[in-house]
Amino acid sequence: MREAICQKLIDSVPEVQGKVYEPQAARAGTKPPYLVVRQGVEIEDTPWTGFRRIIEVWPYVARTTFQKVDDLAVKVVAALDKQILTDAATGEVFTCQYLGTVGQDFVDEDWDAITRGLRFAVLALQPVAVPETVANDPWLEALADWTETILGTAWTVYRNAWPLGYRRPAVMWRLAGVEVQEKARAMFEVRKRFIGHVLGSTPNEQITGALTVIQELGNAIKLPLDTANKRYLTVNNPAVDYRADALTAGQVSVILSRLTNRPAAEVPLLMETYGRGTLNGGD
Repeated sequence: MREAICQKLIDSVPEVQGKVYEPQAARAGTKPPYLVVRQGVEIEDTPWTGFRRIIEVWPYVARTTFQKVDDLAVKVVAALDKQILTDAATGEVFTCQYLGTVGQDFVDEDWDAITRGLRFAVLALQPVAVPETVANDPWLEALADWTETILGTAWTVYRNAWPLGYRRPAVMWRLAGVEVQEKARAMFEVRKRFIGHVLGSTPNEQITGALTVIQELGNAIKLPLDTANKRYLTVNNPAVDYRADALTAGQVSVILSRLTNRPAAEVPLLMETYGRGTLNGGD
């Protein structure tokens, strides 16, 4: 992963002339400009994004003006932020997300250079691969299948979590909550809330994808669950928040519901009746 990031910087930032180092390889005598790539902490993020690994990129320039650091930083961010990278050794595909700077501008007296740290996160890391033995929720599968139909083959639809090799454009649906409401003695309603993460290759594609999903949910009214047995899911309260983070929060929400008959209690049938005497009317 780190090698893929370094190679992307070498290819995309010609000003450093291929001088992209790990911390132990850079030294005081190295002539700027150059970049230093450091791997930071790895923390658990959310169940659907797995772990978050922090990568820091430090652009070093000669001790002239921090404007040169700014110019180099802009090109580093453009090279990595939301770009699809491929690890040549493992074939894994991943995306970096720019998180901001690491503290303030820094004057390195020992290396006679000035620099600023840039933080990136690599999400959807699953260090421990546990084979899944339980099928996905059938409602989630129905929603995902419907999404694949309305968005077409150009989009990838994921279930429950972002895999390490997720691709853009994509939608990831996850189950966010379940509620059961009693409607009658013999009937109850199951309501499930789903969150959709819409991730485009460009900002406009992302907005368009989210808009398409939300509009089609509103038009659909019902989604097929089991067409052979004429079972459908009712669409309730579809909503979108374009400001929400596509990877971690999700912009689209919808509630799917279905009425279900309560199982009747099994009791012995009344086979025979007996009677004795007469019924007298009252005075």
